[in-house]
Amino acid sequence: MDLTQDDIDIIRASYMQLSSDLQRSGDVFYEALFDIAPETRDLFLADMSSQAMKLMSTIGLVVSQLQNSQELEPVVKDLALRHLAYGVEEKHYAQVREALLKMLSVVLDSAYSEEARTAWGKAYDGLANVMVRVAYPERKGKNALVNN
Repeated sequence: MDLTQDDIDIIRASYMQLSSDLQRSGDVFYEALFDIAPETRDLFLADMSSQAMKLMSTIGLVVSQLQNSQELEPVVKDLALRHLAYGVEEKHYAQVREALLKMLSVVLDSAYSEEARTAWGKAYDGLANVMVRVAYPERKGKNALVNN
């Protein structure tokens, strides 16, 4: 992951803002995802309220470990394999990226800057590329995502 210290600081500061209402942040994410990719709704069997909290907890864990890629890598690899078992397809990663950025723009509102968009996008792309390489090894050496 090619994050600068400024990127990490921006991500952490914006996550702190999200954490003032994690339930709303997670709900907004899933609303955006289901709007972007309605077919993904069928991937979720659990109560969406608890799913939203799981998502935000996972994002919090990742944000807390952004400076420690060695600690983060096994977590991300495990996440990739679990998502593969849930039926997540490679195309969903770009849709999740779009939903994440949409959620950030809605929840952060005026605090959502171009710098925040760029930092979160870089972090997501780095993590998603690892996840895609693990889940779809036949794509080794190829970038999973097209940066938006």
